[in-house]
Amino acid sequence: MGVIQREIERAGVSTVSISLVREFTEKVRPPRALWVPFPFGRPLGAPHHVKVQQQVILRALSLLAAPAGPVLEEFALDPEDERLDARHQTLGRRCGPQGCSLDDLPLEDEAAPAPPVETPYAGNLQGVLHELSVLQAAHRRYRERRRGRTAVGASGTAPERIADTVRAIHAFIEGEGMPARSAELAQRLRELPELPYVRLMIDDLKAFYMESRVEMAPGEAADASRVNDWFWLNTWAGRMIIAARDRIVVLTDRKGDPNWIVARAIVPRGYGKSAYTLGHVLSEE
Repeated sequence: MGVIQREIERAGVSTVSISLVREFTEKVRPPRALWVPFPFGRPLGAPHHVKVQQQVILRALSLLAAPAGPVLEEFALDPEDERLDARHQTLGRRCGPQGCSLDDLPLEDEAAPAPPVETPYAGNLQGVLHELSVLQAAHRRYRERRRGRTAVGASGTAPERIADTVRAIHAFIEGEGMPARSAELAQRLRELPELPYVRLMIDDLKAFYMESRVEMAPGEAADASRVNDWFWLNTWAGRMIIAARDRIVVLTDRKGDPNWIVARAIVPRGYGKSAYTLGHVLSEE
């Protein structure tokens, strides 16, 4: 889009774009862009949240008065609007493979449904380890049916050693420090900073659970909302990951480390108190 913008501007027409991933926009350097902290598919904010949508549009259009830069500005909501928008964003939580029904969304003057009540992790390592012991057989069958293929392993952990990953994530949440990485890990993983490595371990844990669920309940595989509800609301691993993501966001320097955008996406919107934007997380602290 940034390349197209530059070509249009060469023809004498001013342009402005809305960015959902700031890092990409910084690299492409379009003439004028407004970065918004919303999920993919919702560049103007949540459905039917007219006030915020208007703010985004007017702020974007105001950049047309700026000289060709590149100009990249950040859209921010005041705390009250941000909390309300976060509630509206949860409406997409039950969008499945067939999409969302707009008829189910409230109008501007109707109250948005509150997020589901979730049990916090609260350091329940044994709860996660018990779940792993139950899921191991299902995940073994999953791999056997697929000739050993699995998405588990991004952090260098084999499925049979996923309990070690869980203990490492727990230590990170509790501030106990990360266990030493084994010499068998690829060099790139041994040298990876702590927070990105934690994210890889989280990816492995999620993959283990999701693949196990496919084996145990194959009929649910096409229903993203049911699978997400099972994992994020009904497993201790989901609660552990929410706690880990909260700690990652707190430890990430928003100004100095662009990875905070990646961190906020670890948990889908609608699950976990901080499954929205960094500003929403900070307002809840």
